[in-house]
Amino acid sequence: MKLQPDDGLRYSLGIRPSSDNAMGSRWKFTRRFAEGIRKLAGNVKGDRREEDRRTCHKIARGCRSIREIRGTTSKCRRVNRPDGGWTARTIDYGQQPMAEGG
Repeated sequence: MKLQPDDGLRYSLGIRPSSDNAMGSRWKFTRRFAEGIRKLAGNVKGDRREEDRRTCHKIARGCRSIREIRGTTSKCRRVNRPDGGWTARTIDYGQQPMAEGG
């Protein structure tokens, strides 16, 4: 006499021997899902790096522009006005033209 497997519980849950294909597709889905998550995680790292680079460049540009502003303002000085206010006058540090012959 051949022993028959007790599949009573499997049948009551709707799992039939022919539904192994369904399990296969679940495994495929699980694999694809895990790969997708890995790709997303990888992209996030790359995005952060790119964002960090952009932020660094923005900060560097800001520092450069501040230096330019400071360089420009260092050529200015406050001049008192008679009404008690002040105004900025530029100071030209260039070379003065020399008189000929001397």
